[in-house]
Amino acid sequence: MLANIRKNMKLFSIPLWIVTASFVLTIFLVWGKGSVSGPGTNEVATVNGKAIPADEFYRLVDRLTSSGMKEKQAKSEALRQLLLRTLLLDAAEREGLKVSDEAVADKIESFPAFQKDGKFSVELYKKWLQQNHMPPEMFENQIREDLLIEKLQTIVENVASVTPTELQIYYKAVFGKRNYKYKMFNIEPSKVKVSSEEIKNYYNKHRNLFKENKVVIVAVEIPAKTKNAKELVKRAYELAKKGKLSSFNEIKPVIVKDKKLLKDINSRGGLYGYVEKPNKFIIYQKQQKSRTLSLKEARREIINLIKKEKAVKLAFSKAEKAANSGNLDKGKETGEISGKELAKRLELIDLNGEITAMIVKGKTGKVYGPFKTLKGYVVVEPITAATVKSMDKEKVKTLKEFLLGEKRKAALQSYIQFLQNKAKIQVNPRFFKGE
Repeated sequence: MLANIRKNMKLFSIPLWIVTASFVLTIFLVWGKGSVSGPGTNEVATVNGKAIPADEFYRLVDRLTSSGMKEKQAKSEALRQLLLRTLLLDAAEREGLKVSDEAVADKIESFPAFQKDGKFSVELYKKWLQQNHMPPEMFENQIREDLLIEKLQTIVENVASVTPTELQIYYKAVFGKRNYKYKMFNIEPSKVKVSSEEIKNYYNKHRNLFKENKVVIVAVEIPAKTKNAKELVKRAYELAKKGKLSSFNEIKPVIVKDKKLLKDINSRGGLYGYVEKPNKFIIYQKQQKSRTLSLKEARREIINLIKKEKAVKLAFSKAEKAANSGNLDKGKETGEISGKELAKRLELIDLNGEITAMIVKGKTGKVYGPFKTLKGYVVVEPITAATVKSMDKEKVKTLKEFLLGEKRKAALQSYIQFLQNKAKIQVNPRFFKGE
C-alpha cells in the first residue's frame, strides 16, 4: 500500500519534524550520565546510545520560536521533547513493537488534508510534501514512529484498572454527604480604626499610587502676518504629529484655556491638528499631564485602603488561630450536605475544586483552613463520616471513566520516570552555552 502512495513521487531533501507533544516530562539535563560515549559534534544528545541530530533540534527550536517562544525556553523545550521521544522509541524497540506498512498507509490516508470528496488524494499528498520539503520516506518514518509511541502508550496505560473498592471509596468522597462544623471570619473594614500616623506613613510609602492624570491641550499661535508663517506652521505641525510640540522654539507653546477654542479642538478629534483663523494659525497637541495628589486630597482613599488591609489581616489571623487551636467552639453545623453544597454554603473561592475536595475527604474531627471566601475566611471541621444511601449508575460510570483516565496518566508518568531513571543520557553542552 505504501508503494502505491509513493508511486510517481519525487524526493525532496529537507525533512519536516512533526512534534509529539502529548507527553509531559520534566526536562532532564543530565550531563555525562552513564557509561555510554557522549554525543558527537553534530549531535545534541544521546539516549542509550541513540543520537539526536542537531538539524532535528534546530528545526524544532525554529518551530517553537516561530510560535512566540523565547529562544532559551525553546531550546529547553525542544530538548525535552526530543529526549522524551527518543526515550519512548528506544523502549518500543526494546519491547519488540512493530508497525506495519499497512498501518502507516492507513494513518496517512486518514488525514483530512489528504482527502478529496471523502477519498485519499495522491495529488494532495504530493502537494503537501512539496510545500513542506518532505521526502515521502521521511514522512512515513515519522508516522511510523508516532504510531509506535501510541502503541507503547496504549500498552502501558491498559495496565490501569479501577477496583470496586476504589470506586466505592471515591464515590463516597465525591458524592457522599456528611455533617460539618464551620466558623466564619468576615472582613469588616468598618470596624477597623486608622490613626493619623498610619495615614501619613502610608502616604509617604506609596506616594506614587496617588496620581491624577488629565489631558490638556497645548497650542502654538502663529500670526498670519509673521514672516515665514507657512514654514513655521509646517514645522510646528510636524512636531505636534510626533508629540513634541513643546520643543517648538520660535513661539512658546501654552496650555489652551479658552473654552470656545477648547470646544472647537475637541470637536475635531485626534491627538493633534491645527485651526485656521482669519489672522492666525493655531497648531495644537493633546498631552497627558500627571500630578501627585496631596495628602489632604488622598486622605479618604488612603483610609479606605488601610482599613481594607487591616481588616483582611485581622480576619485571617483570627481564622488561623481557630484552625491551629483545633477547636471550633460556637461553630455552626451544616447538617448532612455534599461537597458542592458545602462550597456554595461557605461561598468558598475554589476555582479548581481542590479545596472542597480536601475538606470533603478530610479526617473526621480535624480542623481545616483558613480558606478564602467571598466575604473573608472560614475554617471547617468534618464531624461525621461521609454516607451514601445509594450509588447512581450514571455517576458511577462517569466517576469510573475519570478515575481510569487519571490512573492511566499516572501509569504512563511512572513508566516514563522508570525509563528516565534507567536511561544513559548525555547532552552536548556546546548547544546550550550561555543559557
